[in-house]
Amino acid sequence: MPALLVAEASFDERVGTVVANDVRRASFTVHAGGSLYALSGDDLSVLATWMVEPRSRGGHASRPDKGFALESGPESVVLRHQRGPAWSTAHPPWGGDFESGCAWFDIAGRPMAVIPTPDYDGCLVVALSRAAGQVVAETTIATAPAGIQPVHHPDGWVGLSVGEGQDAARAWWVRLSDDDPGAIDVIDAGWDGAVLADVHRSGKVIVTVPLDVGPLVVRSFPDLEPLQRVAAPTTSTFWDLTACFVGNQLVARLSGEPEVTVAVHPDGKLEPLDVGDGWLVPAANGTWLTVETGRIRRWRLG
Repeated sequence: MPALLVAEASFDERVGTVVANDVRRASFTVHAGGSLYALSGDDLSVLATWMVEPRSRGGHASRPDKGFALESGPESVVLRHQRGPAWSTAHPPWGGDFESGCAWFDIAGRPMAVIPTPDYDGCLVVALSRAAGQVVAETTIATAPAGIQPVHHPDGWVGLSVGEGQDAARAWWVRLSDDDPGAIDVIDAGWDGAVLADVHRSGKVIVTVPLDVGPLVVRSFPDLEPLQRVAAPTTSTFWDLTACFVGNQLVARLSGEPEVTVAVHPDGKLEPLDVGDGWLVPAANGTWLTVETGRIRRWRLG
């Protein structure tokens, strides 16, 4: 089964974070150099751009149809319009064991973010007002993140895939409460050695990859029970930190000898795919992205 190239985008500067803006993956936010780009999830064309702080290492978000971007900056969360900054909400600076957070728009378009607590004993998940960036709801999660990748779920949850360097990989799901708009609902995965990689379009299953050695695992949601385990094929290979649902199959990356992207069929059989290097990002309609230093490509299975 070949992998077919659907679209490609090139950048003059090194590509950093690449994050889907919503559960439909209709667009992506890409940080490269001192700019944020909103890319079409279809043909990877540039929909909008914003200038940002080059030191902003977090996961960012955008609403290109409205002209807004939400930046997880080194000392503040900033809402930017294409005409300039709309508001900035300060927080304790990222640094030390607390390296970077993330920001996103929830299913209703409300800005949310992860920021350090004032005394650095964990992080706050905050919901911010659209008009002025005031904190309207918050909850604490016990983590010191090196990086966070938000993963949108069809039911309005956003999975926070949190890496704590080589020490741990954790996950939480958060969303504003339907019953109390001043509260945030939280599901704590409870693990410390698995990377949340993707959620199936049905919302009923997720996939995790091990931080160290171990199997790729398909799990039910929201109870997170293992449904399928797929081991790396040899003792000299191990699963990389990214995987994607592609229809009812998976695409994942193996490191070691050899380093290769593979299709994982429902029966667990692995099939190598000729897509080159780069980490994987789930995309729309049974496709995925490969992200390299200065290039992003979109693929589907033939």
